[in-house]
Amino acid sequence: MAKLWRGPTLEVKRGRPDPLWWTSWYDAKTVVKKDGQWRTIMTPQGDFLAQCDVVLRGGYDIEITDELATELTAAGFSQYISEL
Repeated sequence: MAKLWRGPTLEVKRGRPDPLWWTSWYDAKTVVKKDGQWRTIMTPQGDFLAQCDVVLRGGYDIEITDELATELTAAGFSQYISEL
């Protein structure tokens, strides 16, 4: 049975100099597997992504296989995996 991947995010706060200092937003992080290692990146670029074995783009709900879910869990990303 397939699983759902909803990747990590980063909360960005505006800070005091901004007139809307109390507001914040979330930037999605992309998770990639390259050379057998899982990495989290903020600014994915096409040439780098083309070299990766697996790319899970941030900001999207992605259906993943059980095998990939098991691998991601072993790499410490279990909190971003749920049942469909």
